[in-house]
Amino acid sequence: MTPATSKLLETAIAAATAGSNHAAAQRGRNQDANDITSHDVKLKLDVECQAIISRTILDAFPDHFILGEEDASKNRAPAPGQYEWVVDPIDGTVNFFHSNPHWCSSVAVRLNGQTLAGCVSAPDVGMLFQASADGPALCNGKPIHVSKTRDIGLAMVHTGADKSDDESLHAFRFFSAIAGSVQRVRVCGAAALDVCLVAAGASDGYFEPGIYIWDIAAADLILRRAGGQGEIMKEFNGGKMGYLGTNGNLHKTIASILIPLL
Repeated sequence: MTPATSKLLETAIAAATAGSNHAAAQRGRNQDANDITSHDVKLKLDVECQAIISRTILDAFPDHFILGEEDASKNRAPAPGQYEWVVDPIDGTVNFFHSNPHWCSSVAVRLNGQTLAGCVSAPDVGMLFQASADGPALCNGKPIHVSKTRDIGLAMVHTGADKSDDESLHAFRFFSAIAGSVQRVRVCGAAALDVCLVAAGASDGYFEPGIYIWDIAAADLILRRAGGQGEIMKEFNGGKMGYLGTNGNLHKTIASILIPLL
Protein backbone atom coordinates (compact mmCIF):
# COMPACT_ATOMS: atom_id res chain seq x y z
CA MET A 1 0.00 0.00 0.00
CA THR A 2 1.38 3.39 -1.00
CA PRO A 3 1.51 5.78 1.99
CA ALA A 4 -0.12 9.19 1.64
CA THR A 5 2.25 12.13 1.40
CA SER A 6 0.61 13.57 4.51
CA LYS A 7 1.59 10.47 6.49
CA LEU A 8 5.16 10.66 5.19
CA LEU A 9 5.37 14.32 6.23
CA GLU A 10 3.84 13.58 9.62
CA THR A 11 6.49 10.92 10.20
CA ALA A 12 9.32 13.18 9.00
CA ILE A 13 8.21 15.87 11.46
CA ALA A 14 7.87 13.36 14.32
CA ALA A 15 11.31 11.87 13.60
CA ALA A 16 13.19 15.17 13.20
CA THR A 17 11.52 16.57 16.31
CA ALA A 18 12.31 13.48 18.37
CA GLY A 19 15.96 13.54 17.31
CA SER A 20 16.50 17.25 17.83
CA ASN A 21 14.65 17.24 21.16
CA HIS A 22 16.93 14.49 22.44
CA ALA A 23 20.01 16.48 21.44
CA ALA A 24 18.62 19.64 23.03
CA ALA A 25 17.73 17.83 26.25
CA GLN A 26 21.24 16.35 26.38
CA ARG A 27 23.11 19.51 25.36
CA GLY A 28 25.19 19.25 28.52
CA ARG A 29 26.89 16.29 26.84
CA ASN A 30 27.85 18.40 23.83
CA GLN A 31 31.52 17.46 24.12
CA ASP A 32 30.97 13.75 24.77
CA ALA A 33 32.62 12.57 21.55
CA ASN A 34 33.55 9.32 19.86
CA ASP A 35 36.13 11.14 17.74
CA ILE A 36 37.54 14.67 17.49
CA THR A 37 39.76 15.88 14.66
CA SER A 38 41.06 19.28 13.60
CA HIS A 39 38.07 19.75 11.28
CA ASP A 40 35.24 17.57 12.57
CA VAL A 41 33.57 16.03 15.60
CA LYS A 42 31.70 12.74 15.93
CA LEU A 43 29.47 12.95 18.98
CA LYS A 44 27.88 10.09 20.88
CA LEU A 45 24.68 12.10 20.54
CA ASP A 46 24.92 11.85 16.73
CA VAL A 47 24.56 8.09 17.06
CA GLU A 48 21.85 8.32 19.70
CA CYS A 49 19.78 10.85 17.74
CA GLN A 50 20.02 8.80 14.56
CA ALA A 51 18.79 5.74 16.47
CA ILE A 52 15.82 7.70 17.83
CA ILE A 53 14.99 9.11 14.39
CA SER A 54 15.31 5.67 12.77
CA ARG A 55 13.10 4.05 15.39
CA THR A 56 10.41 6.69 14.85
CA ILE A 57 10.46 6.08 11.10
CA LEU A 58 10.48 2.30 11.32
CA ASP A 59 7.63 2.28 13.84
CA ALA A 60 5.52 3.90 11.12
CA PHE A 61 7.08 2.23 8.07
CA PRO A 62 8.96 -0.95 9.03
CA ASP A 63 9.79 -1.88 5.42
CA HIS A 64 11.34 1.46 4.48
CA PHE A 65 15.09 2.02 3.99
CA ILE A 66 17.10 4.51 6.06
CA LEU A 67 20.25 6.29 4.89
CA GLY A 68 21.76 8.04 7.88
CA GLU A 69 24.94 10.07 7.99
CA GLU A 70 26.26 7.94 10.83
CA ASP A 71 26.13 4.68 8.84
CA ALA A 72 26.65 6.02 5.32
CA SER A 73 30.09 4.37 5.16
CA LYS A 74 28.38 0.96 5.01
CA ASN A 75 27.63 1.76 1.37
CA ARG A 76 24.09 0.41 1.50
CA ALA A 77 21.39 1.32 -1.00
CA PRO A 78 17.60 0.95 -1.14
CA ALA A 79 16.01 -1.70 -3.30
CA PRO A 80 14.40 -0.46 -6.52
CA GLY A 81 11.09 1.20 -5.71
CA GLN A 82 11.79 1.23 -1.96
CA TYR A 83 11.11 4.37 0.06
CA GLU A 84 14.37 5.88 1.33
CA TRP A 85 14.65 8.10 4.41
CA VAL A 86 17.66 10.42 4.40
CA VAL A 87 18.74 11.46 7.89
CA ASP A 88 21.23 13.91 9.34
CA PRO A 89 20.79 13.54 13.10
CA ILE A 90 22.77 16.65 14.05
CA ASP A 91 23.65 18.95 11.16
CA GLY A 92 26.11 21.50 12.47
CA THR A 93 27.80 19.10 14.89
CA VAL A 94 30.81 21.37 15.40
CA ASN A 95 28.44 24.21 16.28
CA PHE A 96 26.66 21.95 18.78
CA PHE A 97 30.02 20.91 20.22
CA HIS A 98 30.81 24.58 20.91
CA SER A 99 27.31 25.36 22.28
CA ASN A 100 26.47 27.43 19.20
CA PRO A 101 22.67 27.26 18.66
CA HIS A 102 22.90 27.05 14.85
CA TRP A 103 22.31 23.31 14.41
CA CYS A 104 19.38 21.08 13.46
CA SER A 105 18.08 17.62 12.74
CA SER A 106 17.10 16.90 9.14
CA VAL A 107 14.82 14.11 7.87
CA ALA A 108 13.58 13.56 4.31
CA VAL A 109 11.91 10.70 2.46
CA ARG A 110 12.54 9.92 -1.19
CA LEU A 111 11.20 7.51 -3.77
CA ASN A 112 13.24 6.79 -6.90
CA GLY A 113 15.36 9.89 -6.19
CA GLN A 114 12.41 12.27 -5.76
CA THR A 115 11.99 13.87 -2.34
CA LEU A 116 8.39 13.58 -1.17
CA ALA A 117 8.52 15.16 2.29
CA GLY A 118 11.03 16.69 4.66
CA CYS A 119 11.50 18.40 7.99
CA VAL A 120 14.32 20.42 9.52
CA SER A 121 14.04 20.94 13.28
CA ALA A 122 16.23 23.57 14.97
CA PRO A 123 15.06 23.80 18.59
CA ASP A 124 17.79 26.12 19.89
CA VAL A 125 16.67 28.84 17.47
CA GLY A 126 12.98 27.93 17.75
CA MET A 127 12.42 26.95 14.13
CA LEU A 128 10.74 23.90 12.61
CA PHE A 129 10.62 23.81 8.81
CA GLN A 130 8.53 21.37 6.80
CA ALA A 131 7.27 20.70 3.29
CA SER A 132 5.85 17.99 1.11
CA ALA A 133 6.05 17.65 -2.65
CA ASP A 134 2.38 18.58 -2.95
CA GLY A 135 2.13 21.18 -0.19
CA PRO A 136 3.51 24.53 0.98
CA ALA A 137 6.74 25.20 2.82
CA LEU A 138 6.11 26.14 6.43
CA CYS A 139 8.11 27.42 9.39
CA ASN A 140 6.45 26.91 12.76
CA GLY A 141 3.20 26.24 10.92
CA LYS A 142 3.22 29.46 8.87
CA PRO A 143 3.86 29.67 5.09
CA ILE A 144 7.28 30.93 4.03
CA HIS A 145 8.59 32.28 0.75
CA VAL A 146 11.98 33.13 -0.66
CA SER A 147 13.18 36.73 -0.91
CA LYS A 148 12.48 38.95 -3.92
CA THR A 149 16.09 40.15 -4.22
CA ARG A 150 17.19 40.61 -7.82
CA ASP A 151 20.26 42.81 -7.38
CA ILE A 152 23.24 40.62 -6.50
CA GLY A 153 24.92 43.62 -4.93
CA LEU A 154 22.20 43.58 -2.27
CA ALA A 155 22.28 39.81 -1.71
CA MET A 156 23.29 37.83 1.35
CA VAL A 157 24.71 34.40 0.52
CA HIS A 158 25.50 31.69 3.04
CA THR A 159 28.24 29.16 2.42
CA GLY A 160 30.26 26.49 4.21
CA ALA A 161 33.87 26.50 5.34
CA ASP A 162 34.64 22.81 5.77
CA LYS A 163 38.27 21.81 5.32
CA SER A 164 39.03 19.58 2.37
CA ASP A 165 42.03 17.55 1.28
CA ASP A 166 41.05 18.39 -2.29
CA GLU A 167 42.43 21.86 -3.06
CA SER A 168 39.80 22.35 -5.77
CA LEU A 169 37.11 22.19 -3.09
CA HIS A 170 38.65 24.58 -0.59
CA ALA A 171 35.70 26.67 0.52
CA PHE A 172 37.46 30.01 0.55
CA ARG A 173 38.18 29.84 -3.18
CA PHE A 174 34.43 30.09 -3.62
CA PHE A 175 34.01 32.53 -0.74
CA SER A 176 36.47 34.93 -2.36
CA ALA A 177 34.84 34.60 -5.76
CA ILE A 178 31.36 35.47 -4.54
CA ALA A 179 32.28 38.00 -1.83
CA GLY A 180 33.12 40.74 -4.28
CA SER A 181 29.71 40.57 -5.93
CA VAL A 182 27.27 40.28 -3.02
CA GLN A 183 26.50 42.50 -0.05
CA ARG A 184 27.60 39.89 2.50
CA VAL A 185 28.75 36.28 2.68
CA ARG A 186 27.96 34.39 5.86
CA VAL A 187 29.37 31.10 7.19
CA CYS A 188 27.00 29.70 9.83
CA GLY A 189 27.91 26.02 9.86
CA ALA A 190 24.69 24.02 9.37
CA ALA A 191 23.78 23.48 5.72
CA ALA A 192 20.20 22.30 6.20
CA LEU A 193 19.33 25.26 8.41
CA ASP A 194 21.13 27.66 6.05
CA VAL A 195 19.11 26.44 3.06
CA CYS A 196 15.90 26.75 5.08
CA LEU A 197 16.82 30.37 5.84
CA VAL A 198 16.97 30.95 2.09
CA ALA A 199 13.52 29.37 1.86
CA ALA A 200 12.27 31.77 4.55
CA GLY A 201 13.68 34.84 2.79
CA ALA A 202 16.29 35.47 5.49
CA SER A 203 19.10 34.88 2.99
CA ASP A 204 19.22 34.96 -0.79
CA GLY A 205 21.42 31.96 -1.52
CA TYR A 206 23.49 29.11 -0.18
CA PHE A 207 26.44 27.36 -1.80
CA GLU A 208 28.65 24.51 -0.67
CA PRO A 209 31.35 22.97 -2.89
CA GLY A 210 31.49 19.65 -1.02
CA ILE A 211 28.28 18.49 0.63
CA TYR A 212 26.29 15.25 0.96
CA ILE A 213 22.69 14.29 0.26
CA TRP A 214 21.75 14.05 3.95
CA ASP A 215 22.79 17.69 4.39
CA ILE A 216 20.30 19.04 1.89
CA ALA A 217 17.62 16.44 1.06
CA ALA A 218 14.93 17.94 3.32
CA ALA A 219 16.03 21.56 3.02
CA ASP A 220 16.15 21.49 -0.78
CA LEU A 221 12.51 20.38 -0.93
CA ILE A 222 11.54 23.09 1.57
CA LEU A 223 13.40 25.67 -0.54
CA ARG A 224 11.72 24.62 -3.77
CA ARG A 225 8.25 24.58 -2.19
CA ALA A 226 8.98 28.11 -0.93
CA GLY A 227 9.53 29.29 -4.49
CA GLY A 228 13.30 28.93 -4.64
CA GLN A 229 15.65 26.94 -6.83
CA GLY A 230 18.05 24.17 -5.81
CA GLU A 231 20.67 22.60 -8.04
CA ILE A 232 23.34 19.94 -7.72
CA MET A 233 25.98 21.68 -9.78
CA LYS A 234 28.55 18.90 -9.83
CA GLU A 235 29.01 15.44 -8.33
CA PHE A 236 32.36 14.28 -6.98
CA ASN A 237 33.83 10.99 -5.78
CA GLY A 238 32.72 9.69 -2.42
CA GLY A 239 29.18 11.04 -2.70
CA LYS A 240 30.17 14.69 -2.41
CA MET A 241 28.43 17.29 -4.51
CA GLY A 242 28.50 20.98 -5.24
CA TYR A 243 25.10 22.42 -4.32
CA LEU A 244 23.54 25.82 -4.94
CA GLY A 245 20.21 26.94 -3.51
CA THR A 246 18.84 30.43 -4.21
CA ASN A 247 15.70 32.55 -4.31
CA GLY A 248 15.56 31.79 -8.03
CA ASN A 249 16.02 35.38 -9.17
CA LEU A 250 19.76 35.25 -8.53
CA HIS A 251 20.39 31.64 -9.47
CA LYS A 252 21.92 32.12 -12.90
CA THR A 253 24.04 35.05 -11.75
CA ILE A 254 25.49 33.23 -8.74
CA ALA A 255 25.97 30.02 -10.71
CA SER A 256 27.93 31.88 -13.40
CA ILE A 257 30.40 33.07 -10.75
CA LEU A 258 30.86 29.62 -9.19
CA ILE A 259 30.78 27.23 -12.15
CA PRO A 260 34.27 28.16 -13.45
CA LEU A 261 35.70 27.09 -10.08
CA LEU A 262 34.07 23.65 -10.02
